[in-house]
Amino acid sequence: MRMILLFDLPVTEEDDLRSYRIFVRQLKKIGFYMLQYSVYVKSLTNASDFDKVGVKVINILPKRGNIIILKLTEKQYNDMIYLSGEKNRHDMIVGSKEIVFFGGDALD
Repeated sequence: MRMILLFDLPVTEEDDLRSYRIFVRQLKKIGFYMLQYSVYVKSLTNASDFDKVGVKVINILPKRGNIIILKLTEKQYNDMIYLSGEKNRHDMIVGSKEIVFFGGDALD
């Protein structure tokens, strides 16, 4: 099971930027890693872990911004199609069954 966290946090004011940095640092301490900008993922062993981690996320929420939490099974997560221009760190560490790479003029 995976917990996917999507967030849109303001970073225009110095206080907002500080809150953003603290939030991301705390997410990493909980065990999340960045899937892409403002999208973090964590592997869970079971459904009760989802609730426990959800409480931890609620406890570190910034005052402003929007956050969405999704629960995906391993099958749903593995069925994700990842489109990328080039391999990134996530692909090298985690790998993926279905990755589509686009070169510079692949869409021309």
